[in-house]
Amino acid sequence: YSYMSKDRIWTLMSRKLSGEASEAELSELDELNKIHPDTDTSLQFIDQYWAVPAEKDEDFLEATFLLHSGRLNEKGFDLELNNNETGSFSLDFPQQQPNRKRRLFIATTAFFTVAVLIFVFINTTKNTVAGAKEKIAQSEVSTKNGSRTKIQLPDGSSVWLNSSSKLTYDNQHFGTGVREVSLSGEAYFDVVKNPAKPFIIHTAKMDIKVLGTAFNVKCYPGEKTTETSLIRGSVEVTLKDRQEKIIMKPNEKLIINDEDINPLKTNAALQPKKMPLIKDKPIIQLSHVTLYPTDNTVVETGWVESRLIFSGETLEEIALKMERWYGVTIIIKNEKLKKELLTGSFENETIYQALDALQITTPFVYKINNNTITISK
Repeated sequence: YSYMSKDRIWTLMSRKLSGEASEAELSELDELNKIHPDTDTSLQFIDQYWAVPAEKDEDFLEATFLLHSGRLNEKGFDLELNNNETGSFSLDFPQQQPNRKRRLFIATTAFFTVAVLIFVFINTTKNTVAGAKEKIAQSEVSTKNGSRTKIQLPDGSSVWLNSSSKLTYDNQHFGTGVREVSLSGEAYFDVVKNPAKPFIIHTAKMDIKVLGTAFNVKCYPGEKTTETSLIRGSVEVTLKDRQEKIIMKPNEKLIINDEDINPLKTNAALQPKKMPLIKDKPIIQLSHVTLYPTDNTVVETGWVESRLIFSGETLEEIALKMERWYGVTIIIKNEKLKKELLTGSFENETIYQALDALQITTPFVYKINNNTITISK
């Protein structure tokens, strides 16, 4: 019955366009449109399209005319083509064929031509809209050098993004089964607890699975280390290159390093544990988070409170942090200077004030040219 109704709609619409529809048929068409609202948009478009005057293309019109006249002859219509003095053609129907059939034939032919165009238009539009929805579903938040931001995910979890970082997640399906995000750079997560829907962070070297906790992840592309520092709760870290799982406890820090870790960076009193070395695999170190001596602030998450903190780190490592913090490029021309260990904290200082403060403990000179800083002995 549904198919028959829709077929009837197209028949009535063609009669309407040809001017042959009666008042009863127009009323019937309106009623059928109410029963099948999915066809209403297409019919409106066809109606509007029908009212637009067509541009004349004499060659096309002549070829189409001859094609249809040939088909009519095949079906028994006795047609005569009279070429008058102006070069135009006239079409003479036999007396037994009423004029209304000619108009209905032309209207029906044009109607189905337009219907084909509408079908192509609607399907193309659907594909375009579907593609747009797919792009919208994939949410991405990124920060530039010298900037930081805080966002809230659909589940209520909060994420602080450090400079030069990017977080992506599927906004449409986030939280349906698991809560998954991908991170490049550094971020601090405060995850809403939901045992039924684990929260997973994907990075280049590890995946971190949590239920509800607060922790920091640092995974900048091109850096030799990837770190995660747990503040509260617990997390399960899966190492992609080693197929191992590590359960972390509060105040623990996990470092994945492609080279041997500098022992000077680790507080010996904390007795860090190193995982067994596997050939051609990254070195894994599990230790404790670093506390700043003067106020016991966690160094790894100080940036969340708008503080650039470093403790027992080399000038080369500090310069990398300062590049992101201030949005500059720092070049150190002295190899000995690169290895100097420094401790400090910056909050509201400008780049000039920060460099002047570092000069107090480690003598060096610097030059600033636009956004490039050159440090030398």
